[in-house]
Amino acid sequence: MNPMSILRFVPVLALALSFAAPVAAQQPVRAEVIVVLAKEEAGTIDPALADISALQRAPFNAFQSMTILDRKREQLRPEVDRDVRLPNGRTLRIRLQRVMPDGRYRVQVSINRPDADAYLPLLQVVTAPGDPFFVAGQAHDGGTLVIGIRVGQAS
Repeated sequence: MNPMSILRFVPVLALALSFAAPVAAQQPVRAEVIVVLAKEEAGTIDPALADISALQRAPFNAFQSMTILDRKREQLRPEVDRDVRLPNGRTLRIRLQRVMPDGRYRVQVSINRPDADAYLPLLQVVTAPGDPFFVAGQAHDGGTLVIGIRVGQAS
């Protein structure tokens, strides 16, 4: 093949790549939601949580016992809500807002109010793949629900 015939294929290749990029951005991103019952009373920390550094810092280090109540795997797509039912009857809504150019994820998390359809924005974070973030504050069974969310995988 001579160089001139190769140049004829460059616009076709550029056009094909322009369509491929948005498709790649729409691929589902794996996420894990961990629902933990945390209590200030002395007790045990689930071994799966013992080495997570975020739970060893304030405000989570005030809890003396942590039990995993539920663990769910979800598939997130940009700008599509995923709802996860919580043990206290509320619903956690996760929205992958976008995949950042550096590979991190912008995520919005909200929890509905009891007896209301409206979801209030609770937290918006930019997180690295596989790096969990936590929200807490929902009362349940004599303790507090701590919800961990891990988006993507660590490299």
